[in-house]
Amino acid sequence: MKRLRAPAAALPRQGIFFLALGLLLAATTLPAPDARAAGDRLLFWEVALPDATVYLLGSMHLASADVYPLRPEIMQAWERADSLVVELDITGPRALEIQVAMLERGRYPAGRTLQDDLSPETWRRLSDRLEANGLPAPMMQALKPGLVVTTLSTLELVKLGLDPEQGIDRYFLALARGNKPVLELETVERQLDVLLDVPEPELLVAQTLGQLDELDTIMQRLIDRWKAGDGPALAKLVIEDELAAHPEYATLHKRMFDDRNREMTERIMALQGAGDTLFVVVGAGHLVGERGIIALLTRRGYAPRQR
Repeated sequence: MKRLRAPAAALPRQGIFFLALGLLLAATTLPAPDARAAGDRLLFWEVALPDATVYLLGSMHLASADVYPLRPEIMQAWERADSLVVELDITGPRALEIQVAMLERGRYPAGRTLQDDLSPETWRRLSDRLEANGLPAPMMQALKPGLVVTTLSTLELVKLGLDPEQGIDRYFLALARGNKPVLELETVERQLDVLLDVPEPELLVAQTLGQLDELDTIMQRLIDRWKAGDGPALAKLVIEDELAAHPEYATLHKRMFDDRNREMTERIMALQGAGDTLFVVVGAGHLVGERGIIALLTRRGYAPRQR
């Protein structure tokens, strides 16, 4: 497998892509070609709201060290910002509490296992993949599908040279600690609901397994679009083409992205009073597409400008 370097971006392929771009709690993402990212455009917008200037940066929840330093325009905007806004602060004093809550809620009730929610073929494929990553299937079957595919996907992404500690969100959380207020777009409970209360376990697991079979190819294509800051091309690759090929994933996509995009847009509007300039770091999958945050702000009459 080709070893990828630096970050990428993604969207609705729920297993791999919600880990990379959609759900920060799941990363408690990705690689790029050999060139350093300092000259890359990335997905970065500025928008003037009634009571604040807001910068929006599309994040990778896992990355590698050579994605840094980020482009000067991004860092200059960071210096001007009064507050950092993230999906969820997973590095603060509640970090242990979050991990405990995820493990407690991530287990099936006594008498039921993940195997009960999967077809025999999907369970066999999942068991083989888990065992290949040193995860005993009998132990993992006590965990809910969202937690299992997150764990498995993380291990596979780490093989490509990615590291949750190098994620874009964590980078800015470290810069903000003790220097700027950190505000959240979501609650722990909301992200746990999305991660753990999956209505169609078979679809989620089967989709993730399919992505893992072609992970290096998928990631490289996503990386190229993220590095170029090409939102339309990224949206086509990971939203339009994916849903056209697999319409059965529409419900998962709506739950993971569309519903949360609307909620996070409302939250951004509500946070305007927190400072004259807000620096918002959110999974890149939430920014692009016809139902992404940038489009939602545009339909409200604002004019986000890609920087």
